[in-house]
Amino acid sequence: MSQRKKIDARCDRCLMRRELCLCPLIPRLDLATRVVLIISKRELRVPTNTGRLATLALANSTILRHGDQNHRYDVQGHLLPGAVSLLLYPAPDAIVLSPEFARSLSGPCNLIVPDGNWRQTIKMRRRDPYLATLPVVTLPPGEASGYRVRRESKAAGLATIEAIARALGYLEGSHAQLALEELFQTMVSRTLASRGTPLHGLQVKAVGAEGDHFGALGV
Repeated sequence: MSQRKKIDARCDRCLMRRELCLCPLIPRLDLATRVVLIISKRELRVPTNTGRLATLALANSTILRHGDQNHRYDVQGHLLPGAVSLLLYPAPDAIVLSPEFARSLSGPCNLIVPDGNWRQTIKMRRRDPYLATLPVVTLPPGEASGYRVRRESKAAGLATIEAIARALGYLEGSHAQLALEELFQTMVSRTLASRGTPLHGLQVKAVGAEGDHFGALGV
């Protein structure tokens, strides 16, 4: 099959093969939290990238492309004015998200999420002076990742959509987390089924996407 036909065989929105399209199942979540996904340009059109999938469900979200010289961005221009901004990243000095921390916030926040492999996300933070000034939050230890589509070398990694879902569970409530996790599980199941992988025979491993930032996250 030619490259053009491969592209045409996929949904333009969710990037899944058309017979496996997720679009009718993507929820619309109107949340107070503004999610800003900074994604490596190489990942933007990868069907198994989960950060992009998360933004399709989040009405109050945007995607910024990192590494594209023709589309430079200013993070501050995409934030809720007057709201606290948090960088979701596994830095050693990061604040662990908790119900108590969420209650300490005076109002809605901007949740900024770098999405790429370890090397890419480190560069995102180091090279953006604004990101370097932000308070950093991370997730407490939790269940292993349910991502079985792409591999990641960090055993405790999460797919980006899983990390966003768990963070929103603290900031918005369980309804947001469960909706994103259900979408993610459907994406994983359909992708594996399309590859002929018997779901009942799979061993769930704590792996994430080589290109997903939170697939790289040791949280």
